[in-house]
Amino acid sequence: AKGTAIPVPTWKEFGMMLVPVSLAITVSIGASNTALVLCSVAFTEIIGSTNCLVTIAVVLLLGMPFNLLLIIPAVLVAGGCIISTSGEINFSMVGVILCFTANIFRSGKVALQQKLMTGTTKDKFDPCALLFWTSMPCFLMMLGFSLATEGLEPCRHIGRLQGHQLVTLVQSLSICCVNATMLNLAQLFVTKDLGAVGSQLVAQAKSVLTVLGGMVVFGEQVTVIELVGFAVVLLGVYMFSRIEQQDKKDQAQLKAEMHK
Repeated sequence: AKGTAIPVPTWKEFGMMLVPVSLAITVSIGASNTALVLCSVAFTEIIGSTNCLVTIAVVLLLGMPFNLLLIIPAVLVAGGCIISTSGEINFSMVGVILCFTANIFRSGKVALQQKLMTGTTKDKFDPCALLFWTSMPCFLMMLGFSLATEGLEPCRHIGRLQGHQLVTLVQSLSICCVNATMLNLAQLFVTKDLGAVGSQLVAQAKSVLTVLGGMVVFGEQVTVIELVGFAVVLLGVYMFSRIEQQDKKDQAQLKAEMHK
């Protein structure tokens, strides 16, 4: 059996859609990682919790379809994440700017991905094809950023490794690459099915899983305020799923009536 041929984008699609997606990925990763150097993890999580709200703004600015009722669960999820975030809050104005920069570019990324997979090019770009065509520009941009900030020092350091150290590094990088590929591919499938805002709302539920994992693995204690925050997050995600389900049902009924 023959497989499906890889779709080839036009120069306009590549330059106007795929390159901006790759740029958004690169900037969001670089900004969020740099923010962690200047701010505490708790503070970056608080700012990151507003990502679903920023995504709503980006989707509306791009003129993409959006159910305004979804603003309610988005606010609940963002508020619940802020409530549940505990830890020392180290404030830094540069860190705040970097966090919001990461939010804006991350929101732009998922909005453009949704547009590519559900808009006029939906028959051309599935999640696998989209990941393939954005990975190459991302690699070149990340390489340029690395050379500009670190030069050839990482290459020299790897060249000095021998034996077990080199094998361990290669194994670790390989595992990270496989994990990143699976994670990004799964995110694209979720974005195609739930949309840009939906994928960001569901992603915020990871805070609950992170804390539960910490309880099981490290025996960490959970405060009452954290439990309240988690309950609000889950309520917001549940409300989103119900509103989205009803919206899809109404759209299906409308299409059926139009074909009668």
